[in-house]
Amino acid sequence: MSRSLRASDDGIKRIKSAMKQGGFTQEAFAKALGISRSVITVLFRGEAIDRANFEELCKFLELDWRDIRGEDVVSDDLELLVQEVKQKIAADVTERCGTMRVLDMTQPVDLDRIYTDVNIIKDVTGRRRIGYDEVMEVCTREHFDRFLVGTIKERVKGFEAVEEFQKLVVLGKPGAGKTTFMKYLAMSCLAGKFHGELVPIFVTLKAYAEERGQPSLENYILTEFAKRKVSQDLAKQLLDNGKALILLDGLDEVKKEDDDRVKQDIDQFSRDWLKNRFAITCRIAAREYQFEKFTEVEVADFDDSQIETFVNNWFRERDDSKAKRLLERLQGSKPVKELAKSPLLLTLLCLVFGESNDFPRKRSILYKEGLEVLMKKWDAKRNIEREMIYKHLSPQNKEDMLGQIAFNTFVNGEYFFRQEDLQRQIKDYICNLPEASADSEVLRLDSEVVLKAIEHHHGLLVERARNIYSFSHLTFQEYFAAQEIERERHFETLMQHITDPRWKEVFLLTAEMLRRSDNFLRLMKDWIDGMLTNDENLQAFLEWANRKTNSVKLSGNNVAARSFYACVALRAINYDIRDSAKLFQSNSVLKVDLYSLTANELYFDQDLARALARSRDLYRARARDFAQDLVLTLKRTLSHSNVVLFQVQEALKALERRLPDDREEFYQWWDNHGEEWSDELRQVCIDRRNIGHNWQFTKEQVKLLEQYYEANLLLVRCMNRSYVSKPVREEIESTMLLPSKK
Repeated sequence: MSRSLRASDDGIKRIKSAMKQGGFTQEAFAKALGISRSVITVLFRGEAIDRANFEELCKFLELDWRDIRGEDVVSDDLELLVQEVKQKIAADVTERCGTMRVLDMTQPVDLDRIYTDVNIIKDVTGRRRIGYDEVMEVCTREHFDRFLVGTIKERVKGFEAVEEFQKLVVLGKPGAGKTTFMKYLAMSCLAGKFHGELVPIFVTLKAYAEERGQPSLENYILTEFAKRKVSQDLAKQLLDNGKALILLDGLDEVKKEDDDRVKQDIDQFSRDWLKNRFAITCRIAAREYQFEKFTEVEVADFDDSQIETFVNNWFRERDDSKAKRLLERLQGSKPVKELAKSPLLLTLLCLVFGESNDFPRKRSILYKEGLEVLMKKWDAKRNIEREMIYKHLSPQNKEDMLGQIAFNTFVNGEYFFRQEDLQRQIKDYICNLPEASADSEVLRLDSEVVLKAIEHHHGLLVERARNIYSFSHLTFQEYFAAQEIERERHFETLMQHITDPRWKEVFLLTAEMLRRSDNFLRLMKDWIDGMLTNDENLQAFLEWANRKTNSVKLSGNNVAARSFYACVALRAINYDIRDSAKLFQSNSVLKVDLYSLTANELYFDQDLARALARSRDLYRARARDFAQDLVLTLKRTLSHSNVVLFQVQEALKALERRLPDDREEFYQWWDNHGEEWSDELRQVCIDRRNIGHNWQFTKEQVKLLEQYYEANLLLVRCMNRSYVSKPVREEIESTMLLPSKK
């Protein structure tokens, strides 16, 4: 009995009619049957599908499958031949496709254990037409991510794409998982999980191109079959009946001198044996060639769910807890997580994390290793030689050039750039190399070659739409920009962006790259202090925070306490400056023990400020939950026991006794006396604890204060991600958050 059946032309019409009567679209029908939509697509093309699916489909539509099937069902003899050939080639396919070993993995791992499904983009991104004005609106990392996702019209599972298109070219950036996908297709076909009626033929195009005697692709495949005791006649019988899944991997890895011959040979082979299924992999931006009747698609970056699946698979048999910790670290670092969208770089992250149970404290070390993988190791590990893209452009030159591009585009606020602008920057760089041409047109053409080669070889610059480029990962743009700043000492330019969130990671990376960061950190400190110098009200606020901190007699460095009291004061007047709170929370980094002998005073002042804020909320909104929170907060404030706090507690008790216990009576009383009571509470706070002052900040001052605290927090992080001398660290910590005259 045949395992595969096709529908006759009349049968296809009857199926479509029955679907229409039932109100089914192809997608809804496939979902109702629990099969892929591509199975329906293949059926409607008049091709054979699995017999079980065929019969179930007809049964669902109340059709007799015998009346629907076509005449040329697959013969039992041919199916037996397929199974016989599969048995003979199984060991070879498993040896070549059943495991993966990349980068510095000490041993191969089973592909089935580690594999994560890829997603396919049907419209190749670099060929979309998007206006430059549209991409110029992208100004933050979040906008960048949303823009890239939002412009992709449709993603499908990799298997669905291969199912839908008989002839496919799968494009992708370096390390996108193209080869792994092809290997998994071969293994799935061998095991009967995907097109089990076909025989997988996996060809590494580099090996074929370099085979002695330069055989045709057909002869190469027939010879490989013969080595597995499959005769030419049997192999041709399979090909003639369309019983092969032909997987041609790594077109971009073919040497330039073999390129034309290989492409013409693939073209001829796909026409000679046109009934079979074909899939070819190639890097985006590799030498362009269009195969007739082939559909081009692109491997998408990993999304969050794919990253999670990959990490869990990686550590499943080693240490599940490491998978959880790694995923938590990724959630806490957007720049690192951005690298995880690349399967190759995610493999690197898993290797690094597996060794030390964390990422390096200096992120620049991790990013440098990622760049080395893309620029050197990935090809070297697979013994692939790329032709020199420009005879005087060394690897170091490439890094320097990318640094200039990254810095210039970052200063201009650009995440995307026109091809012509990018080529102009490349031209400006290569014209200064030894023996460079003086001819402007030659340099222009050379700049285009260099751009395409960097995209093809390393995937560091990517064409996102026609003639519009960006770095493949914003993390790399930030890294290269920081590298350029460190090498060329563009520190003053960097300081001009100290309040711009876009530049935060560049500051951190620059600090890390410096052999010694003393002068850099001092410059940051000077710029930050200068932010509030000309505002008397904000200077008075910093002076108050310093006096208040000194009044609680903390030992050691008081910077976190100053931040704490700034946070308390702002909360008391209903301002919430998040970075003040974050800086206070960084006390452990600054080695400041706030909750020692003076803990009661700190807790007391914090609760007092909260009570004051709640009384103000209640007066403004008259919300019942504010009333309940006010009473509870006041009671908690009175629960602190400390001789220093005795007098203020007595004053607070007197205020509390005036609040009615009955809830309804309370609201009526509050309408008449609430404002007066709140003013008295504020005065007690000012007189007895020196908090609760109404600073009457303008919106502009609040924004400036937020930027000030965020810049100080950035300074703390730069200190702790770089090598700084102990005297300079102590100097900065002791004077942080003080008014200018201090």
